[in-house]
Amino acid sequence: MNLLAFYTNNLDPVIVHLFGPLALRWYGLAYVAGFILGYLVLQWMSRRKIYCVEEEPLGDFITAICIFGVLCGGRLGEFFFYWLPENGLSGIAADLQSVWAAWMNGQFALPWVFRVYEGGMASHGGIIGVLCVAIYFCCKHKWNLAAVTDGLAIVAPLGLCFGRLANFINGELWGRITDSPIGVRFISEAYTLPLTKLEELCTGAEHIIQAPLGDETATPYEALMQLCYSNDAVAAMVAAQLPTRYPSQLFEAFGEGLLIFCILFPLRLLWKKAPHGIFSALFAFLYAAARITCECFKEPDAGVWYGITEGQWLTLGVIAAGLVFLVIALRNARRAA
Repeated sequence: MNLLAFYTNNLDPVIVHLFGPLALRWYGLAYVAGFILGYLVLQWMSRRKIYCVEEEPLGDFITAICIFGVLCGGRLGEFFFYWLPENGLSGIAADLQSVWAAWMNGQFALPWVFRVYEGGMASHGGIIGVLCVAIYFCCKHKWNLAAVTDGLAIVAPLGLCFGRLANFINGELWGRITDSPIGVRFISEAYTLPLTKLEELCTGAEHIIQAPLGDETATPYEALMQLCYSNDAVAAMVAAQLPTRYPSQLFEAFGEGLLIFCILFPLRLLWKKAPHGIFSALFAFLYAAARITCECFKEPDAGVWYGITEGQWLTLGVIAAGLVFLVIALRNARRAA
C-alpha cells in the first residue's frame, strides 16, 4: 500500500509572527540548533584534547564561523551562484526599485540579499565562507589550519542536516517528479499554477471554509498558502493539482548530514592520532558523494550542462579541496612516522 504518495507537505514555515515581515521561523531555528550542537560537540572534543582549539577562544571562533562563514558565505553563495545568474543586473535594479518604492510608501523593505527570512542559502558558499574564516583565525592565532578544519568537518554535517530538514519544512528545493511510494506533494509549488487555476482554487477554498479568504494578502497564492497551513481539506484540494515529488531534502539531510556525522565522529574518537587534514579530506569526499547522488533525485534549481546540475559542478570544487587536504594529511603522516 502506498503510504506516503498522498502525503501533502503543508507545514507552516513560520512558528510565530513578530512584526512586519519578521517572524520566528523553523529555518532560522534549524540554523541556531545546528550552531549550538556543533559548538557543544567541539567543546567536548576540546576538553578531551582531541581538538586543537582550546575552550577559551572556541566561543569567539564558532561565533565568527556561524555569522561570517555560514550565514554570510551561504547567502553570498546563493546570490552569486544562483540568484545573479538567473536575474542578472536588471534583477538587482528591479529589486532595489521595489525596495525604494516600499520605503516611499512607508513600508519596511530590504534588498533581496538581506531578506534571509525568505530562505536561500547555498551550502557551497557556506563551505567557502567557513574556510575563509578558519584561515583568518589560523593566521591570527597561529593555529594549524588542517587541524582546525578537521574539527569543523566533523560538526558541519550537523548543520547541514538541520538545514535540509528546514528546507523540507519550507517546501523548497523539491525533488524530481516521481510515482514512487515515498513521493510527497509540496503545497509551496502552487505558485507555478496558472493564475486562472489559482483563482479557481481560491473559490473552492471559500466553499470549503464557508467564508471569504479576506484581503489580508496581496495575491491568491499567498491567501491559499495561509489557509493551507491550517486547513488540511484545502491543502488536499490544492495538492490534487500538483505532482508528486521525491522528498530530496530528507535524502540530503540523511546523506549529507546525519550519515557523515555518524561516520566521522566515532572515527575521530577511535583514531586519536590521525594526521591533520584527514578528516577534512574525508568530509569533502563523503559530502561530494552524497551531494552528487542526492542531486539525481532533486529538481535542478539552476542550469544543467551536459546532464550535470550546477550543484554537481560546484561539488567538483569540494572534491578538489578534499584532494588538497588528503595531500596535507599524507605529508603529516610521513612526518609523524
